[in-house]
Amino acid sequence: MADESSNEIATTATDRPNAGEEFYNIADEQVQIAYVQTRRAAQWVPFLLPHLRSGLRLLDCGCGVGSITLDLAERVTPGEAVGVDLDETQLALARAGAAERGLTNAHFQVASAYGLPFADASFDVVLAHTLLIHLREPLRALREFRRVLAPGGLVAIADDDMSTWRIAPAASPLQRLMREIGPQLSQATGGSPLYSPSLRGLLLEAGFARTQGFALAAEHYGSLEETRRFATLITRLLRNPELAQVVLAHGWTTPEQNEADLAAVQEWGERPDAFAAVMYCAALGWVDPAP
Repeated sequence: MADESSNEIATTATDRPNAGEEFYNIADEQVQIAYVQTRRAAQWVPFLLPHLRSGLRLLDCGCGVGSITLDLAERVTPGEAVGVDLDETQLALARAGAAERGLTNAHFQVASAYGLPFADASFDVVLAHTLLIHLREPLRALREFRRVLAPGGLVAIADDDMSTWRIAPAASPLQRLMREIGPQLSQATGGSPLYSPSLRGLLLEAGFARTQGFALAAEHYGSLEETRRFATLITRLLRNPELAQVVLAHGWTTPEQNEADLAAVQEWGERPDAFAAVMYCAALGWVDPAP
């Protein structure tokens, strides 16, 4: 699954599996909001925080509901934090969150990672957290981030590596759903599910002068409350008609097997020994060479 962005969404569900167009595969809006709304900068982008200071202008690309964006806005005030996403519904929630926290320096608007409506060299920092994994052309987005960064600017990228899901007990159908069907579904709908270990090389190819890589394990489910919540989200997601259409069309399961698997996932969520985790790969890229 992904984090906060609706990203590049195809126009119709019928086109998606055949044309290979980009399609945000957390298609259920309630799942998306429930999945990301509790995320905070300290846990999800700790590698970026030491590089922030008051007065910077920051862009969060694929910001979704803005839960991370607002934390960053607090750190750069009186500088500006701008969040962009393709999903106006989530942006409305982000604006409401900014108003609730009294953050007048946080602003949100609809925009695509492939064509940001900002001038060259207009930001000091760009963040894309769980955005590029949903894109067919992550390098194209990175070059756009490089364009809007000023001299001395910094980009921060983080995405899960979907091959690294670890599930216990291993016999649970959730293991196959997350390690096999999940990456297949992402790739079939235009995503790049296994690209994130290559972030440093992609940043260099996009024109950044130097890079640094990181690994994170912020996404894990190890209490009854957490495993129950995760099981509920996965079940609702894989019953979404748009995703079910893709999965069934590719023959990865049958309606009967899918229902049996999801019932088993619900049982997994109630187990006292249930656990799930996935590794995120992240990187920083600097516009300028080392001083």
